[in-house]
Amino acid sequence: MKIIIDIRMLNDNLHGIARYTYALIKTMDRSKVQYYYLSNKEKNKITIKRNDYIIMKSNFLSITEQWELPLVLNKYKNEAIFHSPSFVSSPFIKCPTIMTIHDLNHLKFPEYYTRFHRYYYNYIVKPSALKAKKILTVSEFSKKEIVNWLNCESEKVVVTYNGIDENFKVINDNDKLRNIRTKYDLPEKFILYIGNLKPHKNIANLIKAIKKINQKIILVINGKSNESLNKIIMENHVENKIKFIGYVNDDDLPALYNLAELFIYPSLYEGFGLPPLEAMACGCPVITSNTSSLPEVVGDAGIMVNPYNVEEIARAIDLVLSNENLRREMIEKGLKQAQKFSWRKTAEETLKVYEEVYKEAFGGKS
Repeated sequence: MKIIIDIRMLNDNLHGIARYTYALIKTMDRSKVQYYYLSNKEKNKITIKRNDYIIMKSNFLSITEQWELPLVLNKYKNEAIFHSPSFVSSPFIKCPTIMTIHDLNHLKFPEYYTRFHRYYYNYIVKPSALKAKKILTVSEFSKKEIVNWLNCESEKVVVTYNGIDENFKVINDNDKLRNIRTKYDLPEKFILYIGNLKPHKNIANLIKAIKKINQKIILVINGKSNESLNKIIMENHVENKIKFIGYVNDDDLPALYNLAELFIYPSLYEGFGLPPLEAMACGCPVITSNTSSLPEVVGDAGIMVNPYNVEEIARAIDLVLSNENLRREMIEKGLKQAQKFSWRKTAEETLKVYEEVYKEAFGGKS
């Protein structure tokens, strides 16, 4: 069985789709599959024995890829499946295609994206998805949205949940934790947010909630602030309660979760929401939103809040920080919930979809 996977989005900073792609191919069973990796580099972050690169010139999410993808892939139309682990594909690809669509964020919040994004989803992503043999997605919430958007049969869309890397765990090495605290100049006690700063992540309401909490504690946010957030911080007079720590290396994330008193993720919309799960795997209590896929992923291990209600976010923070018994209960439940998700399981379920599509396309060939 031959599978071609697009890996052009992989770089040194693994976030979102790139992290999913990297984790998937790193974990995949190679005993009965020959994988080819579609890349625009001779060398990539992946170093796997037997790997074969199919080199193309176009960068990920470029205009020229719409011309080059069919040109490169159609040579394999009678022998291989193409898996796009993102929404990037082309309706002119003749290989049997599987697409992973993580969410419909671009359609849910069109005001945050350009005309190009809207055009791309309507005239490239949608026809490509309709033509695909199967669509993978990462939650039942996203599946429902995709089925409604495409008006397709429910069986066409298959849920394969994201997993958690084995590095996300409780750390008992005090020297390591101390080094990370020093590296990022972290306060003794802090609340943590990890994620990007796009408007739908709802950092604005989180900052407003910090003003209202009774506890003396710092909110630590990865990345750098922007003009919009700076304005909200100034208006709410919380300059001394917010700390941006810049870029965080992936290898440092587990220790950050371990050091935090609480992880908060008040996003308005998530196809899956990996950071709350990573935090729970590290023994960190989680507060997150009661919207989109987040209740599905976090289960009863976290506290759910209305992300539009600043008072409710603040009350939840105060409750967790002031109730040690509740914290212990949340930590215990979080560790159990996190164990339900693994990249190995994701890879196994993805392989089943490969086998189904391959058999349908090429019969008994292998």
